Amino acid sequence: MNRQFNATIVLLLLGLQLYGQHSFSLEEAQEYGLFHNQNIKKSSLELNYAYKQLKETIASGLPQINSEVKWQQFLEVPTTLVPTSQFIPGAPLDQYTETQFGIPHTTSATITASQIIFNGEYVVALKAAKSFIQFAEIRNSLTLNQISDSISTAYFKALITKKNEKFLEYLVNIHQDLLNEVKIQCNLGFVEDIETDKMSLTLSQIVMNYNQSMRESSLSEAYLKLMLGIDLDENIFLEDSLHLLLQNCSDISLEKSNVQNTLEYQMAELNEKLKYWDIKRYQTHKLPSISAFASIGTSAMGVDFTPLDASTKWYPNELIGISMSIPIFDGLGGKYRIQKAKIEGEIARLQKENTKQNLKLSHLNAKSDYLFAQQALKQQENNLLICEKIYKKTRLKYTEGIISRRELTQIASEYLEHQTNQSKQIFILLVSHLNYKRFIGK
Repeated sequence: MNRQFNATIVLLLLGLQLYGQHSFSLEEAQEYGLFHNQNIKKSSLELNYAYKQLKETIASGLPQINSEVKWQQFLEVPTTLVPTSQFIPGAPLDQYTETQFGIPHTTSATITASQIIFNGEYVVALKAAKSFIQFAEIRNSLTLNQISDSISTAYFKALITKKNEKFLEYLVNIHQDLLNEVKIQCNLGFVEDIETDKMSLTLSQIVMNYNQSMRESSLSEAYLKLMLGIDLDENIFLEDSLHLLLQNCSDISLEKSNVQNTLEYQMAELNEKLKYWDIKRYQTHKLPSISAFASIGTSAMGVDFTPLDASTKWYPNELIGISMSIPIFDGLGGKYRIQKAKIEGEIARLQKENTKQNLKLSHLNAKSDYLFAQQALKQQENNLLICEKIYKKTRLKYTEGIISRRELTQIASEYLEHQTNQSKQIFILLVSHLNYKRFIGK
């Protein structure tokens, strides 16, 4: 019975530990983030909005049908003056008779339908709407790429801060052991107590750095959770190691820039195209607009309100027609609207060319940064190995009493500095590799 109870407790504890825990490789983190990130959800809604806007534009050219039920009552039937001679032959021509025409109560029901036959602005709007959809889709893809890159950067940062934390923990343990040894030597009378105090100060400084590294590691992890759309109270485990990610950095070939394939250039092209459709839209204002319409209705009239009575007589009416609106003169407003649109189109063209040149330059910078980061990391790793070798020898000499605590502290600081520089260089290489892949479309 006790064994079963203990097993149950163990399972419950394991369940509590695993509850709310997420484990991701870098690729899994990107996939998860692209589904849960709040900015992605916003971008998806904007894309859906663009689709609805296209459907709304299409719907405006489909048949429009409206119905109307109307009741009105004259509180006072209008009075009209009619020449008296109309009723009494021979009456003076300047004599008028007051007469009321009309019925106090009128009820009517009408159904009206209309259909655009030709409208140049509508045709252009349809074509422009399709370009706008393409623009929205590319903008959404660009947002996906940017969020994916941000997730990758946050993933790198979380791994590196954790690496720094573990290294400082390693230094803390080593110097704690050294302090313990100094205390033993001091108790035995081999060294003065001032050596114990000095080593305590050295350890205190390393502990402060260690606490700072833990804080940075915690904040980096929290930021990654935010990017992934995970609650900050939940646990997260990163499956990929820095070693694996660095191996992937070398699995890429250098390629020429292909600006036309970048999303930024495609957006610039579509922006220029949208400005072109603006010019066409204003030019179509000079064209006639033709519509067909039809109406069917019925009405009832009477001195009293009796439309619901079975005996009430209803009078039908039906009509069909075609209307054509022809612009003649708009005070030259249309002319200046076209000129303004052409200026905006030229600005869009210049922006596209500027984007093209900037992307070429950015590709060169990304390639240069990537190659330099590779070389710099190799050099920094070599420097760290040398410094580690020096630190270990210095630590051994200190325990043997050959060198002073000051020398050990100086070498330890240099060792920490080289390790920090190596971590920074790893981060720079990972980010430069990520940027370069984006510029060659990978």
